[in-house]
Amino acid sequence: MNKNVTKNRKGFTLIELLVVITIIGILAGITFSGADFLFNVQDEKKAESEIEALRLALDQYKAEYGDYPSTDSVSDPSNEAERNALLLKALLGIENEFGEKLNSDQIRQSLLPNDTFSFGFSENNAGFKPAYMQDAGMDLAFFDNDGKKISKFVAIIDPWQRPYIYEYPRRDGHLGYLLFCKGKDGKASIFENELASTPNKKPVDEDNIPYTEPGKW
Repeated sequence: MNKNVTKNRKGFTLIELLVVITIIGILAGITFSGADFLFNVQDEKKAESEIEALRLALDQYKAEYGDYPSTDSVSDPSNEAERNALLLKALLGIENEFGEKLNSDQIRQSLLPNDTFSFGFSENNAGFKPAYMQDAGMDLAFFDNDGKKISKFVAIIDPWQRPYIYEYPRRDGHLGYLLFCKGKDGKASIFENELASTPNKKPVDEDNIPYTEPGKW
């Protein structure tokens, strides 16, 4: 065996291995960060299109029935899922604009393109689980993944599995309805009383969709 060949053969040093591992880690981080950014952009665009679809449905609702669905009838005005559930049932045509259940001869045409939206339910207004609708006229109902009928509030949920925020009339005193998504962080300012002036926008509201809500900045 040639001793010179043996002497010239070199392996990776510890420093070289650390450099390679570091480079791989950086590349992996860039890849995952880029993927996360793209997924978030897709979610934002989905939320924007769903909010626009809800706006169109609400405008049609007002044109046909004289006003938007009112959240004044909910038992807990601070319960976002309950307010959303009222909106859902009104647009489906099974309740009127005051949250009153309609009789079989009063059922209205659904204004909700339900193949566009995702539905969810939760016992504590957080951590929403998937819900699926079965349309059978007056027997229209929602079920969970196990096929069990859901008796809790079912909401129209955003890409981050949280309910879209709906309120009419607005408690902050602004005209029209409140309709927005809290974005990826799931946080937003809450205005439960009429505002005397335009509020300052907080960091938690930077990712809201649309960006003008809920304070109309």
